[in-house]
Amino acid sequence: MPNFSVVISDDEPFERALRRFSSKTKRNGLLRDLKRKRFYTKPSVQKKLDLQKSIRRRKKAERIATLAEMGLDRRGRKRR
Repeated sequence: MPNFSVVISDDEPFERALRRFSSKTKRNGLLRDLKRKRFYTKPSVQKKLDLQKSIRRRKKAERIATLAEMGLDRRGRKRR
């Protein structure tokens, strides 16, 4: 787990420093790892979940590709 900190200057508001801290944690994936490691998942269950995620990603990529062929963006709107 990475260890990081945010240095606050005297004239900087606390809210801005808090925002910087939260963006660092998001970029690092710290909260995501904590949530993932909160409970133990058996390897067989994890394998099943990973397979479902990959299927979902592949279907999304196919859907975006078909929309791009029709000249639409990923939300189904016309490209400019």
